[in-house]
Amino acid sequence: MWVTEKQNCAHSCQAQNCAHSCHPYTTKAPGIDGIDNLLIKIIHKRFNNIFPTLFNKCLHLSCFPDSLKIGNIILFQKGGKDQRLASSYRPISLLPTIGKVLEKLMTQRLTYHLESTNILNDRQHGFREGKSVDTAINELLRNIKTARRDGKHVLVLSIDIKGAFDNLQHRAILKTLDASACPSNINRLFHSLLQNRKVTLLTPQGRATKEQKQGCPQGSCSGPAMRNLVANEILNQVWPDNVHIQAFADDFVLVIKADTKKSLVEDTQSAITQFSSWCSENELAISIEKTNYILFSKMVRSPKITWNGYKINRVKSFKYLGIHVDDRLNWLEHINKQGEKAIKMQQNLKIIAGGNWGISQIHRWTLYKTVIERILAHGSSAWCLNPTFKMKRKLSSIQRPFLLHISGAYRTTPTAALQTILGIPPLHMQLQIEARFTSIYRLRIPLPPFITDTQPHDMEMKATGWSTHPSEHLKPTQISLEDGEAYIARKDIINIFTDGSKTEHGVGAAFCVLTNDIWAYQWSAKLNDNNTVFQAELTALHEAVIYASHLPNHNTSNIHVDNRASIMASSN
Repeated sequence: MWVTEKQNCAHSCQAQNCAHSCHPYTTKAPGIDGIDNLLIKIIHKRFNNIFPTLFNKCLHLSCFPDSLKIGNIILFQKGGKDQRLASSYRPISLLPTIGKVLEKLMTQRLTYHLESTNILNDRQHGFREGKSVDTAINELLRNIKTARRDGKHVLVLSIDIKGAFDNLQHRAILKTLDASACPSNINRLFHSLLQNRKVTLLTPQGRATKEQKQGCPQGSCSGPAMRNLVANEILNQVWPDNVHIQAFADDFVLVIKADTKKSLVEDTQSAITQFSSWCSENELAISIEKTNYILFSKMVRSPKITWNGYKINRVKSFKYLGIHVDDRLNWLEHINKQGEKAIKMQQNLKIIAGGNWGISQIHRWTLYKTVIERILAHGSSAWCLNPTFKMKRKLSSIQRPFLLHISGAYRTTPTAALQTILGIPPLHMQLQIEARFTSIYRLRIPLPPFITDTQPHDMEMKATGWSTHPSEHLKPTQISLEDGEAYIARKDIINIFTDGSKTEHGVGAAFCVLTNDIWAYQWSAKLNDNNTVFQAELTALHEAVIYASHLPNHNTSNIHVDNRASIMASSN
């Protein structure tokens, strides 16, 4: 546990907490100091008090060491951009690994505070557990369809902020951080994090170093949380009832609905003025060229929308989070774009595999299922829940070249035969299944009875966020994968045995308590028939823990579980 203002020493489980945070991928590039993640893990395993002591001291002093704030800049050229222009490169900041671990611990605590106190606006969908592209696009479409069903004119304004990563002012971050009522020790540490930052870049003339007074480094752990904090300010502002605003990180969308063209223009301009004022306060600039609007209406003439005197272009479709939304919501534009992307992917596949050479068929099949199909399925809950005949035919034409390439069959072979031989279902059916599952499980949207009788409440909701403070972990002595038979005969220990099972009669969970060779207590429950054995095992373990937590403090209890997966899940 980290020390707080009311604590003067580290808790004994602190080392375990540090170990949890020192498990990044060992293949990540190191910072300018050359210390990589593998070395961090080796050091912590051999000397498990070094990092907890360092990090607690940093928190106690509210000091983020300057040597851990130096970012080594690596430039990646953007595809199809002029290499002579600085704007054609995407800078990636490689930070010292020790600093990233410390920053991760800080960010976990900040996120826990923001989520547990419901400070972040529910219309922010980026970099949050339980939120995703699916929730963002679903909320956008729901607002559009509701307004159109009510006979309103609907204007959707897509706003692009210039260099949101690079131009975010530290002053704006610290202002919103102070307003969030974050614990003072974490607040001061973030203030220290943003002071005396430097970036270095290797040039033909030698290494150049410069102070960084704005922006969130691309590659930092706290960058997404900081951007969400600043964006939260505009989301929490009071907006008219006919204006809806939502964000995915720094991608903002405004949905304005009105009865007449005149009121639509006035309300849109008013919303732009409000958003522009927030941008000015935080020294953010809007890219007029990339900002556009789409109209869902039967208006003959397009309304004239301006931003600081510059005209905003109307488009027939716009790309939102990788999904092309068109003004008819028939999704043919999106599928056509996906088809163009699929052609490029198939050409790349041909480079590594020909008709009788290259990678084997099973590897081609795996590449299709795990890479190509995943790319094509992006956001399918929005556009492939009920595909039309045109959509099915287009998706079939996208899938066919891959089937031919995987199987090596003649080009005259029917598509249905290829799907049967390879065990790959038609693409529209695969995407439709995933769209329906996402709607029920993630979005909690019920489907019509003729599709399925499974309702959202029949499916377990995935837990999100932190149920306890990030510093609280099980002690190493609290969990063991060894056989617990030696403890059963001891008279000074209360033994609790759990079990979960599933038979043709249903699913059940139970536990019983053994004290001095006497069955002192037992509990059992019948679960829903849709529940799994794993869920039954976890339910029994959960109830056993609740029972044990109410025992007198002087009693020692052991909970015996015969399911290793349940033990591992409970220890995370």
